[in-house]
Amino acid sequence: MNIYTLKSTLKEIVSGMEKKVPYACALAMETLGERVVVMTKESRIEPLDPSRGVVFTAFTGRQFLEYSTGDLTPDGLNKAAKELVRLAELSGIAGIGGDVTIDPGPAIERDFEVPEVIPNASVSLSDKVNRCSVYREKLQGMDSRIVNAAAIYAHTRNRELYVNRNKALFQDLKRGQAVIQAVMRDGDDNAQLHAGDSKQGGYENSTIPAAKFAELVHDCGRILNAPRLAPGYYDCIFSPEFAGITAHEAFGHGTESDMFLKDRCRGAEYLGKRVGSDLVNMFDSPAEPGEAASFFFDHEGQLASRTQIIKDGILVSPITELNSATRLGLVRTANGRRESYERKAYARMTNTYFGPGTNTFEEMVASIKSGYLLTHPSNGMEDPKGWGIQLEGYIAEEILDGKLTGMVHTPVIVTGYVPELLQSISMVGDTASIFGLGYCGKGHKEWVKVTDGGPYLKLKARLG
Repeated sequence: MNIYTLKSTLKEIVSGMEKKVPYACALAMETLGERVVVMTKESRIEPLDPSRGVVFTAFTGRQFLEYSTGDLTPDGLNKAAKELVRLAELSGIAGIGGDVTIDPGPAIERDFEVPEVIPNASVSLSDKVNRCSVYREKLQGMDSRIVNAAAIYAHTRNRELYVNRNKALFQDLKRGQAVIQAVMRDGDDNAQLHAGDSKQGGYENSTIPAAKFAELVHDCGRILNAPRLAPGYYDCIFSPEFAGITAHEAFGHGTESDMFLKDRCRGAEYLGKRVGSDLVNMFDSPAEPGEAASFFFDHEGQLASRTQIIKDGILVSPITELNSATRLGLVRTANGRRESYERKAYARMTNTYFGPGTNTFEEMVASIKSGYLLTHPSNGMEDPKGWGIQLEGYIAEEILDGKLTGMVHTPVIVTGYVPELLQSISMVGDTASIFGLGYCGKGHKEWVKVTDGGPYLKLKARLG
């Protein structure tokens, strides 16, 4: 069943629910996909377990209640909606004049679709496996120290239908992700790196440029037997990838408004205040064309738009979902997202990135007497309450007297206090990039697709 065919049924059910509750809506979600993995010693095909269902939401005037079902027959949907209304009545319905009033938004009915240059459905599974095999063999043959090479191609299709009294929105989202990974060994030392990207679209996203192979093998070889870095404060340049993980950890989680509502986030204390240097501008936007974490509307029916989180160093806006935005009097942003129809909506990041500045990479390097260029981030974490941050990566390359020396250290760990880190930014690159390999977990480790990025950043950081 294509969930698009449920539109008239869900409209009718929502209308019936609102005869008993002040506000109701429905979201139907369908997810399909597969993953092809070819490695030196094994290969596998991993179909994504199909997921298809509907979640109904009812607002009592005081609280939101939800009921989800995988039974998409008219009887099954009506039964789920009636049970939710029964639960709402048991909890007590405040009606008009209750604690909170929900704005259903402007009247709109639209269908959206991500186009595919090469539809994934038109490409045989054997062709997908063959492309991964070619990539794996190419990578394996580039360096005798590679003991395991892998090539991975994954694609997903998400169809989503949102209905409330004013809206009927449908989106067909397609995304492809291609990755290569090398594991090298030299004596007792091992090193591994990966490269790739994810974008909206079809099988055209299975292509990995030759330059990515060469860069991966070169950098993986450089970190074999590389020494650790002496801990300390250094002048640093963060690569666009490192800028991205900084944006995600520092001011993605730090400005999710449902955390404001729970008093678990220090960012709430800084709205309208300085958190970075005048050069810092940061955004979250699901409206970026072609990016992996983009969409046309969020899971609460909010149309996609760009949110500026930081403007010239001032924290100007959090990212919000319906409940916290309504209760805290904040502007709604398109960040209400669910992992699936069986999971709740949280305020979640989408494409989170630093905006570009005016400096060239060469100018940044030339400005540093002694410091490091940080590339190839691996992971990060943040304490939203205390606003401490920790970022990890594979390469810190020495800069001495304004030049890269080629000397590298691994691994590299960045720790610090978020405002202090961002207020130290003194130069911002003139070109920003967004990268799409990441996912973000929240709540009970509920995962959604995210991307992040930015330009090169010059700043001071504590490295270890």
